[in-house]
Amino acid sequence: MSDKKNHNLYPEDDATAPPSGGFARLAAAIRNGMEIARFGTLGEREASPFEVFDKGDHHRLRRYFPDELPSDSVPVLLVPPLMMTTEVWDVAPGSSAVTALHQSEADVWVVDFGSPEQEEGGLKRTLTDHVVGVSLAIDAVREATGQSVHVMGYSQGGMFAYQAAAYRRSEDVASLVTFGSGVDLHLGLPSNLPPEMVIESIERLGAFQEAVIPGGIPSWATRLGFQLLDPIKTVQQRVDFVRRLYDREALQKREGMRRFMEVDGWTAFPGPALTDVLKQLVAQNRLLQGGLVIDEQSVTLADITCPILAFVGLSDSIAPPRTVRAIYAAAPQAPSYQAKVPTGHFGLVVGTQSNEITWPVVGAWLEWSRNRGPLPKAVTRLKRQQEKTTTSTPAEEFFAAASLAWDLSVNVVGTATHGIGDRIGTLGRLAKNIVPQLPRLSRLADIRSGTRESIGLAVQRRAIESPDDTFFLFEGRAHSYHAADVRVDNIVRGLLECGVRHGQYVGLYMETRPSAVAATIALSRLGAVAVLFRPDISLSKQLAAARVENLLTDPERGETAYEIFGSSVMVLGGGGGARTLASGQVDMEAIDPDKVEVPQWYKPNPGLAGELAIVLITGDENHLGVSRVTNRRWATSAYGTATSCALTPHDTVYCCSPVHHPTGILVCVGGALVSGARLAMATEFTSAINPSVFWQDARRYGVNVVFYSGAMCRAILNAPRTKQERHHSIRLFAGSGMPTGLWHRVVDRFAPASVVEFFASTEGNAVLVNLTGKKVGSLGRPLPGAGVLAVAAWDLERGRLVEDKAGFAGPCETGDVGLLVERVDRKRGEVEGRPLRGVFEAGDAWLSTRDLVRVDEDGDYWLVDYIQDVIHGPKGSVPTIAVEDVITTDVSFVDTAAVYGVRVEGIEIPVAALTIKRDMKFDPVALRSTVVKQLPANSRPVVIRVINDLPVTAGHRTRKRALRSAGLGLEEASGETLWLEPKQDRYVPFSSDALAALTASLRL
Repeated sequence: MSDKKNHNLYPEDDATAPPSGGFARLAAAIRNGMEIARFGTLGEREASPFEVFDKGDHHRLRRYFPDELPSDSVPVLLVPPLMMTTEVWDVAPGSSAVTALHQSEADVWVVDFGSPEQEEGGLKRTLTDHVVGVSLAIDAVREATGQSVHVMGYSQGGMFAYQAAAYRRSEDVASLVTFGSGVDLHLGLPSNLPPEMVIESIERLGAFQEAVIPGGIPSWATRLGFQLLDPIKTVQQRVDFVRRLYDREALQKREGMRRFMEVDGWTAFPGPALTDVLKQLVAQNRLLQGGLVIDEQSVTLADITCPILAFVGLSDSIAPPRTVRAIYAAAPQAPSYQAKVPTGHFGLVVGTQSNEITWPVVGAWLEWSRNRGPLPKAVTRLKRQQEKTTTSTPAEEFFAAASLAWDLSVNVVGTATHGIGDRIGTLGRLAKNIVPQLPRLSRLADIRSGTRESIGLAVQRRAIESPDDTFFLFEGRAHSYHAADVRVDNIVRGLLECGVRHGQYVGLYMETRPSAVAATIALSRLGAVAVLFRPDISLSKQLAAARVENLLTDPERGETAYEIFGSSVMVLGGGGGARTLASGQVDMEAIDPDKVEVPQWYKPNPGLAGELAIVLITGDENHLGVSRVTNRRWATSAYGTATSCALTPHDTVYCCSPVHHPTGILVCVGGALVSGARLAMATEFTSAINPSVFWQDARRYGVNVVFYSGAMCRAILNAPRTKQERHHSIRLFAGSGMPTGLWHRVVDRFAPASVVEFFASTEGNAVLVNLTGKKVGSLGRPLPGAGVLAVAAWDLERGRLVEDKAGFAGPCETGDVGLLVERVDRKRGEVEGRPLRGVFEAGDAWLSTRDLVRVDEDGDYWLVDYIQDVIHGPKGSVPTIAVEDVITTDVSFVDTAAVYGVRVEGIEIPVAALTIKRDMKFDPVALRSTVVKQLPANSRPVVIRVINDLPVTAGHRTRKRALRSAGLGLEEASGETLWLEPKQDRYVPFSSDALAALTASLRL
C-alpha cells in the first residue's frame, strides 16, 4: 500500500476530539501541517461512484450511482463551468450535488469537459464545442432514459445550459436550473465607469489574449483570477484554515473543499472559447439580445419555452442578482422563476447554504415539475425588472458637435467662428459619441472621382481585418467575412469563365438570398455594372428600361430568363448537388474556380468613386425608370448610415428591404459593411413586414437597429403585442419616408427605441438626417462630409423658381418654401444628371432634388412636398404632406393616409384616401372636426375614400399615381367614399348623384 493511500504520519494519535492544551494544539497543528505539506491533503476521500456512459469529441458523459438507480427516477444533467473541473458537483461527502440529487431520486448525469490542457486539441475548443457538447449529452440521456432531461448548470455551465436549450429550441429539455449564471452581463459592469469604456477594454483584452496567449489561460491563472474576484473571502478562508490547523476532524470535513479551491478544482480556459465569451457574451451581450452564433447558426434564448429556475446568490459578486434575473427578459416565452440564497457565488452549489437551501429546493422543483408536489415556497415567479437593459441611443446633439468638429478639422463648409465657445462646450460633453464618427466623415470627404472605392473593396477590407466576424445572417445561418470573400472570389472566376469583362452591364435577376448579395459584390469586384432587376416586375419591361449584356439569375428564374433574354443566362445558387439545367443556361455552380485561367487584365476591385457601379429599377409596372448609382454615392449612403446610426461591430442591423431596393444595397449592406455591424436579412420580403416573422428574426439574430422604408413598419404596429416583443433589444429604427403618424406610434410602442430619419437625393450626394428624433417629421440637418445643400425660393402657384431681375434665384427665408438643391462639386469630378446652372450666381451648378422644403429657425429641414404632388386648386396650391400629417397624427382611428389631387371639371381638388386601424371604426364627425380645426379651407380634403390598403411602391411609399387614376372612387361608393358637403359642412356619403352638387360647388 502506498503512502498516498494511507498517509497519516501519526495514526496512533488519531482522536475524535481536538487537543485542548496550548502545547498539544501546537503539536497537532505541526503534525497536520507536515502531512499536508508532504501529501497535499489530510486523508483520502472516496468520490461518488460513476461510469463513463458516452464520449464525444470534446466531452465525456458520466452517469453517477449507475448501480443504485431509483426505480422511478428523473434524469438530471449537470454542466460544470469552464475553468472548473467536473468535481465541482462532488467536492466532498458532506457537500456533493450528485449525492444530494441521488437522494432526491434523480438519475444524475454530468458533462465532463476534462482538463483542456491535457486533452488533445483541448486548448483549441470554442464556445460552440462546449454548447454542442451539452446538446449531444442531452440526446444521449434522452435516448438512454426515454425521458426529457432537467439540465442544470453552475456559473458558466448555466450559460451553456441556456445556450444548448436555445440551440435545441427546448427539445427534450424538461426544465433548466442554473446557479449564479448571469444573462445581462452589461449589468455587471462597474457602475462608476462608462459602459463604452469598459466594453472597449474587454474587447482589447480579447484581442490581446488572442494575439499573445492564443492557447488560453492556464489553470493556475484561472484559480488566481477566481480568488482575486473575492479577495476578502479568500483571505478569510486562509486565516480560518490556519486557526483550525490543530483540529483534524474539522479540517477533514472541509478538506475536499480546500483541495478543490486551492489545487484540484481548476482547469485551463481554452483561448478560442475565451475569445468567444469576451466578444459574444460580454461585449455584445448576446445572451440578452440574441444572435449568438453557435455552429454557424444564429441562436436566441427567446426560443426557450421550458420552465426556468435561476438560483440567485444575494451576496454574489461574480454574478450579481440583477444579471441573473435578466433571464426573464431574455427568454420571454419561458416560465421563469428564481430562488434566493443568502450566499456568494461558490456557496450556491457547495457548502452549508447549498445543503440547507439549494439542493432541497431543487429536489422539490423536480417533484413539482412531475406534478407530484407544490411549487417550493422558496421559489417565486420572476417579474419585470426595473433595471434598464437596453443600449443607449445616439447622441442627441450630434450635428451641433459633429459640424463643429468637422469645421475645425476638415474645413469642408466654411468656419465655425460664431458662438464657438458654447459649441466647444457641447463638443466636449459629447466627444465620446462624436470621435468614433470622425474617421468615417473624414473618409467620406476625402473621396474624389479617382479614389478607389466600391462595395467589393469594402468586403475585402473587412475580410482582411476581421475574417472570422459575422458579415450577415440569413435563414438562421451566420456567414463570416472570410467565407463571403471566398464566395465572391469564386463567383468572379465563374464570371470570367463566362466572358464577363470590366465595364460590362450585367443584369441580376434574383430573389434576395446569400447568392444575390455575393453576386452583387462579385460584379463590383470585377468592375462590371450590376443592374439589379426586380423579381416583382416583368423582366421584358425591365430589359427595355435598362439594357444589359449578360444576365445572372437564380435557378427558379433561369428558364424564364432565357426565354425573355434570348441568349445564354448564367445561373447561380442552389448548387448543393448535381443538376441538369435546360439549354441556354450556364450552371455557375458547376464551374471549378481553381481551374479558371484568370486573364492578365483582371485586377480585383478596380472601381473608382466616380464610376457607375449599380443601376436600380424604379417605378411600377407601367412607369419604369432607372436610378444610376456611382461608387461615391454608394459610399455616401454607407458612411452616412454608419455615422448617423453610430453603428459599431456590436450592432446587428435588420434589413427588411430586398437587395434590389436602394435601402437594401445602399443603406443596409453599405452601413453594415463600413461599420462592421452584423447584417441580418429578413426571412421573407413581402409588401409589408410579417409581424410574427419579424419578431422571430429580431430575437434570433439579436437585432438592435431596424432599417425601414416608407410605411414598412405599419404591419408590426397594427399587430397585437406578443411575448417576443417584450423586453426587445431594438434601440433604433432608421430609414426614410416614415409618415409622421407612424413615427409617433413607433416611438410610443417601442420605447426607449428612437427613430433616425434619412433623406437622400435620387441623384448626387445630398443627405439629411434627423438624428435626435425630437422634431418628429423633420428631415434633420445636412450630414457633414456629404453634398453641400441650399434652398432656392420657389413659387408654389407657378411651379418654378423665384427669380430676381438678373434671372438668379432669390434666397429662401427661414420658414419659406423652397427647392432643395445640391451644389455640383467640380473637385470631385463626376456630375450626375443634368445640373441647373446659374442658380445663385453666374457659372454655378446645382442638382435639383425636385423636393420642396422649408428650413426652421434651428436649421432643421422639413419636407413640404414633392413637386409633382402639389395640388393646384382653385383657391391656391396645396402641399399634401402637411395635410397627411394632420390626418394621421390627430385623427385617432386613421392608420395611414394619402392626399392627392383629382381633376373634376378641369379643377383639381384635394382627395384623401384613408385606411383604418385594427379594431377601430371610421368616424366622419371626428374627422371633420380635426380637418376644420387644423387645416385652412383650401387644404381640407373635399373627398374622403376609406379603403383597405393604399397602393405602395417597392419602397413602401404611396403610389399616388394609381390613386389619381382611380378618380373619386365612385365605383366603390357604398359608404366608403364621402365628401365635404358645403351646406351641411360635414362628410356625407358620396355617390354619382352628389357629383353634380360637387361640380356646382366648385364653380362658385
